[in-house]
Amino acid sequence: MKVKAAFSLLAISGRATSLSTVPPTQIANTTVIPNAYIIEFQPDFHPSLHPLQRFAQTPIGIKAGYQIRHEYNSSDLFLGVSVSFETNVDLDSVRKANGVKNAWHVALVPRPQPYFRNGSPKVQSASGSGNTTLPNLRGVSGVNQPLVSTNVQKLHDQGIRGKGVQIAIIDSGVDYRHPALGGGFGPGHKIALGWDFVGDNYTGFNTPMPDPDPLATCASGGHGTHTAGILAMEDPDNEGFGLVGAAPDATIAAYRVFGCDVGDATNDILIGAMLRAAQDGADVISMSIGIIGDIWEAINPFDAVVTQLAQKGVATVAAVGNFGPAIYTASIPGISQDGLSVGSMENEVYPTHYTAYDEKQRSLDYISVLPYPAKGQQDIFLLGTGLGIPINDTVASGCYQPAWDAAANASVDWNTTLLLVSYTNNCGNSWFSAQDLGASTIMAYLTSEDQLIVLDEPGTTPEILWLTYNSSKAIVQNIKDLSPNETYSLKFDGSTAAQSQQLIADPQGRFMDSFTSLGPTIELTLHPKVASPGGTILSTWPLDAGAYAVISGTSMATPLAAASYALLKSQFPHLTVAQLFDRLKTTASPLPEYNSTIPFTSTIRQGAGLLDVYAAVKADSTITPSEFSLRDSANPPPQNITIKNDSDLPNHYIISHDPAALLRAHENYLAGEPNFDSNSAYTPHSVPASAQFSTTKLTLQPGESATISVRITPQPDNYPYSTPVYSGFVKIASASYVYSIPYMGLPYSRDAVGPIAQNVTTTIPYATPQVLSIPGNQQSVFAAQATTPNIDTYYWKANASESIVPFLRIDVLLPSKHILYELVPANTSFIPTIYGFDPSVKIDYQDTHQPILPGFLGVPTYGTIRDLNLTNNASPSTGFFYMFDSPTLSNNGVAYNITSGDYRPLARALKWNGNETNPDDYESYLGPVIRANIPADVFPSR
Repeated sequence: MKVKAAFSLLAISGRATSLSTVPPTQIANTTVIPNAYIIEFQPDFHPSLHPLQRFAQTPIGIKAGYQIRHEYNSSDLFLGVSVSFETNVDLDSVRKANGVKNAWHVALVPRPQPYFRNGSPKVQSASGSGNTTLPNLRGVSGVNQPLVSTNVQKLHDQGIRGKGVQIAIIDSGVDYRHPALGGGFGPGHKIALGWDFVGDNYTGFNTPMPDPDPLATCASGGHGTHTAGILAMEDPDNEGFGLVGAAPDATIAAYRVFGCDVGDATNDILIGAMLRAAQDGADVISMSIGIIGDIWEAINPFDAVVTQLAQKGVATVAAVGNFGPAIYTASIPGISQDGLSVGSMENEVYPTHYTAYDEKQRSLDYISVLPYPAKGQQDIFLLGTGLGIPINDTVASGCYQPAWDAAANASVDWNTTLLLVSYTNNCGNSWFSAQDLGASTIMAYLTSEDQLIVLDEPGTTPEILWLTYNSSKAIVQNIKDLSPNETYSLKFDGSTAAQSQQLIADPQGRFMDSFTSLGPTIELTLHPKVASPGGTILSTWPLDAGAYAVISGTSMATPLAAASYALLKSQFPHLTVAQLFDRLKTTASPLPEYNSTIPFTSTIRQGAGLLDVYAAVKADSTITPSEFSLRDSANPPPQNITIKNDSDLPNHYIISHDPAALLRAHENYLAGEPNFDSNSAYTPHSVPASAQFSTTKLTLQPGESATISVRITPQPDNYPYSTPVYSGFVKIASASYVYSIPYMGLPYSRDAVGPIAQNVTTTIPYATPQVLSIPGNQQSVFAAQATTPNIDTYYWKANASESIVPFLRIDVLLPSKHILYELVPANTSFIPTIYGFDPSVKIDYQDTHQPILPGFLGVPTYGTIRDLNLTNNASPSTGFFYMFDSPTLSNNGVAYNITSGDYRPLARALKWNGNETNPDDYESYLGPVIRANIPADVFPSR
């Protein structure tokens, strides 16, 4: 889809670069560039002017002292600028300026990292060696298992491979020299076009150095090469593994937004890349990028761009993030309302495995990206040898230090010896001491059948060869059977793959990966939308860093989903972005819950389920809508479903309901429940909702449509502060296909609950809200003590260990757009929602010389402890612990010490759907008297 647009990237001047010396500001989980904003203009604001000229006409642009970072000059998509001010300018002032439609912080976008990256990649050459010769490693059919799992392979078998569709990939650049990626760049090549927005040395803070070539040969830039391979790779004959991407005939446009150095990007550069991709004719944009901080839909800077792109026929497919398994961790840009967020399912097989043989010609299968290159015999040294004790899994695990000491004292030639270690759940892969020994290669054996093997990136030292579970049992037994002083060795042949046709099953295959971020958004919109294979994925890697890698992440799931969209688009070019997304979602296959009797995992883990692209292309019906976000209600209203028969024959439909797991955001906030699992961040519950349909059977003639209704009713829940999210699927079965609609919701109204938690059972040994006392040199709430009711005395000393200071625990567990913590006069007349003391108890208050300030909404105050809102806090608080290690407050950004006297803590949190200017729309907690003894010579006031 070609969109008429113009985008210009203005190099930041030297003067503006000096702004990078200003420390970044942490806002919730987002790091923002101080005084830097993305600004979208009102379309009727000086419409004849370019964005730079428009900004100059705004009240903030008339003032001197700013540098333009980027200009967005697309009348169809986004008109605006990003700008850095040289003086303090707050976001509210920018948003309220005449001519400004909206504005957002310029924020750092973290460099995408594969999940479980256990070591640092070895960068061999920043410029590349130019070597494009690959070994021939064909021999296992499982290398393309993700195509089989999603039924992409069935479309390939029919010649549907993405021809005529353009996919844009926004990532860390691509090593297009790789033969599987076409070996070149430009028209006629697989990577046909693109742009480098940043250059090799970009870190997120320094000046980007754009150029027309998106080549990235460095290992630290391998992420983009891996995702590009999943999209469209195709190993040449007799080279590589025989890998095929999901849309190998599509045109690929690569846009580089990360440098080679360890560093990040900024969201204003990403927006520029999205606009450039549309300008260059993209049909779909693949973004394996996730920012967890902005989980409110209301402050998502990508949302307007994604919506405009979708309206112009350009789809955005983005990773939901690797921040699981906690609720509310779905990331931007994935949560944009018109985008497709993607979660990760574990691959069904280990794609690469090889065989070694011992002296008795017994075979052992090991898992590694490439075969172990050493030829001939390699001795095996079992960690724990030399201790004179029986070696069990614990001794060989790496967490038993005497085993390392014995290995250091042993006479071993590590050039011809592999270090054999155990992989235990309680120890993990703590084998870094192997480098001190001089061991370059570790062979790890599994200790249980359900352990997941996670490979390091190529170049990681020491290299790890993972034995399969069956081979792990075999090698342990083989070594036990050795006679005294007998050695054990293995023979490898590094010149051949030595792979077998047998597939090695991944024990967690076809289940959702634990690292996948969970939705929903704070506003309770369902995310992720779909699932795709992303765990243990083999794909291309920069040539100088190994050429291939097996890594995991929603980053790997996203390009396969984007390619699936491209395959569908190639067959239905007339459908809109929303219609194609609907088709992908309703034909997806719901996935089961791992190791559970609950039939399906929650929809906030998997969305509609695993993509089935063949079903999406061949579907005989159109089902709308494709999801139900039921929000917060004990009795959600009925939902309508429209079914259209697209086949040439009458179609019979059976409508039914499949409940899925219920999840809680906070397992440790269950009011009155003493038996909760405090150690689990993810616990599925079987609390199914019910469904009543207007009809459960339907017959439609060719081309005919009908609308039915369904009422989903959740079970009542007694633990609102745990944020219980129920979920399930409406299933619609035709004669040939099964369709499903995922749903989720809260079983109560947020308006009626909270947001300040009270009367809950938690792992912390003190109730919330409460004021505790703690020694000044301690930091943990576990060191705090309960206080005297109604009033207690606190002492600040020059020596912190002699201080006894207040420790506030006030948990705001339900989302609030404005949370304010203050100290107010002890004799305040304010009437709170929640008392932290007995208001009938009379107290002789001690005066304080601290000036009283007007305060928020007419409540007199001494100053602010913390003030959180949508412009400075992007996520709801799950617990507020504040230790007064110094008696400091602030007012309008100015910090100062308070004087001795009596105070009370006051917390106010805006209720859901509340009006920020209405005092009655806040829930409040007023605490007991804090009697402060503050030496003025140690903590001088103003």
